[in-house]
Amino acid sequence: MLIIPLTGKISKQNPPIVTILLILINCLVFFLFQWGDEEKYREAFEFYMESGLAKIEVTRYRDYIIDTQGEESNPRSLKRNELSDDAFMRLYPEMQRDNVFMKKLLNDEIITTEDPDYGPWKSLRMHFEAMKAQSVGEKYGFKPADRSLVTTFTHMFLHASFMHLLGNMVFLWLVGCVLELGCGRAFYLALYLLTGVAAVWFFGLVHMSSATPLVGASGAISGLMGAFTVLYGKKKIKVFYTFGFYFNYAKVAGIALLPIWIGKEIFQLLFGGFSHVAYVAHIGGLASGAILGLLNLKFLGQASEEVFGEDPRERIPHLLEAAMQRIGKLDMDGARPLLEEVLEIDPRNKSALTHLFNVDKLNPRNARFHKTASRLFDLLINDGKGHQTLYVTYREYRHLSKKLKISPDLTFRIASAFSAHGYFDESARIMDMFLKKRPGYQELPNGILRLGQAYLNNGMKKRGKQCLQIVCKRFPGTAESKVAQQLLTNSG
Repeated sequence: MLIIPLTGKISKQNPPIVTILLILINCLVFFLFQWGDEEKYREAFEFYMESGLAKIEVTRYRDYIIDTQGEESNPRSLKRNELSDDAFMRLYPEMQRDNVFMKKLLNDEIITTEDPDYGPWKSLRMHFEAMKAQSVGEKYGFKPADRSLVTTFTHMFLHASFMHLLGNMVFLWLVGCVLELGCGRAFYLALYLLTGVAAVWFFGLVHMSSATPLVGASGAISGLMGAFTVLYGKKKIKVFYTFGFYFNYAKVAGIALLPIWIGKEIFQLLFGGFSHVAYVAHIGGLASGAILGLLNLKFLGQASEEVFGEDPRERIPHLLEAAMQRIGKLDMDGARPLLEEVLEIDPRNKSALTHLFNVDKLNPRNARFHKTASRLFDLLINDGKGHQTLYVTYREYRHLSKKLKISPDLTFRIASAFSAHGYFDESARIMDMFLKKRPGYQELPNGILRLGQAYLNNGMKKRGKQCLQIVCKRFPGTAESKVAQQLLTNSG
């Protein structure tokens, strides 16, 4: 199952860059540095079981329980010199969780130096520790019994397994995008780091003597969930979701993501197998995130709800489709407002302008036909690949219009575009019109000069010379006439 938030503020111009970077860092750390960790832990665990080390330590744990609780009164009815397979399987995980015993064991207080088993046990234990130390998680995971500032931060970029990483990154994307764009990148990054620290230190307070390394971004993401619930719990979020091969869109209340997150945590706890993920630490993350969310509301006010606004551009495909359906039914009056709505959202939408031109050309006497034509011409001039469409559309416009009603500036830009792209006859027609009706137009000498140069460059020497002679005759003394005279001299 995959859930992706859709917010109006996510775009190429405004990407959730901090969230993307956090996901990239977590993934790079896992795939570049941790990829073999699971295998290393498996090999270490196999050695632990097969070497006899497990039997030595579980046996001593049995004796430790009897010594502290009494042989007759301990609830498991454990007996000295007795350790069935069932008892072993029950005691082993209990021993791993008994931080007091494990601390004593590793400090040589359970199997002391005077103990005859000390030498063999110590040798096996040191080899086992050396095997575990080869893993990145063992080195940089947070150990309450051996806490450090470095591992306080590094642990939140490590993961116990690929599924652990995947689950965390999905929710980091899901909640992180909204918080980053809604609360600002600085607050969001601080929230991620501070709640990650709070989660691990809360775990350290509860399990102060634990030597098991804690890894995972889950504490920080729990913090994001806590802040998200406080800041946006009542807001409706548009999400894209998949379930197998089925996918759809839906709007859900922000707080609905919290039970989904908790469900993911329970699933990993029950079916994730052995890991160094301490789910109790997530309570600290949730609580600290909620507190920081409340502080944001009270003192910072950085929780914009605009992040949930739909991007108007998302409506464009639906509006265009509806307009085409109306056009297919010859309902031009029904299609026009739909196309105009698209252009209100995206004034330079080529498809909408083209369809609107085709609708309005049915009534060329109407002023809006000329207005639409002007907008389309302006767009096509600036479109590096639209010169052929510009040529065809302009000729159609000229054919339908008894009198051109587009601005002189736009008309001249069209002529210049025609000169540049080889449509010389149509450009010459426009230049001739300017010579007759607007001989004083400021850009006219340069336009005719460029047309003449285009003719010459394309081997049309006679037509080129005619243009250059017009420049010299009609605009004497100008810079353009001097250039034209030089070109005439050079061309013979």
